[in-house]
Amino acid sequence: MLTRKTTYGIRALLGLARSTRESLSVAELAAQEGIPEHFLSAILSDLRQRGIVRGRRGPDGGYQLSVDPRSLRLTEVVDCLGGPLFPFACLERGKQPAERCSECPGPGRCPAELALGRASEAAYAALESVTVSDLLEQEEPSSPSELKLRRAAAPDDTAPGKSRRS
Repeated sequence: MLTRKTTYGIRALLGLARSTRESLSVAELAAQEGIPEHFLSAILSDLRQRGIVRGRRGPDGGYQLSVDPRSLRLTEVVDCLGGPLFPFACLERGKQPAERCSECPGPGRCPAELALGRASEAAYAALESVTVSDLLEQEEPSSPSELKLRRAAAPDDTAPGKSRRS
């Protein structure tokens, strides 16, 4: 299910990926992304347990991505923070089609599976096809000065013979 926790998590990951600093404190990231600090702490803890971010304590501490944003798919974030998109056992990702829901009575297929099976597959396929890096590329700067800052902070990998996408 796409929850507020999931959307905040995606925003936090984008903030970490966008940052030119080695790490960001919870307070800095919360202020930058407009996420309540206490909620962000819990989100980052879940992401850290999954190995998506790493945290460091101390005056120079903070959080940073521990995976390449080009390989971090939104399905991983949703699975970590929100659980299944559709709250029906028959629609769980990775479940064999022959497996039945224990909640459904009768010998036939689960009504939820019949009604939402293709929607579930399509939603997961769409999320699987999007990475955090893809979202960064689609972002529009909120101001001309922000655009200048991002361009200045970005590595110059657009030299002749190179493309921005790898």
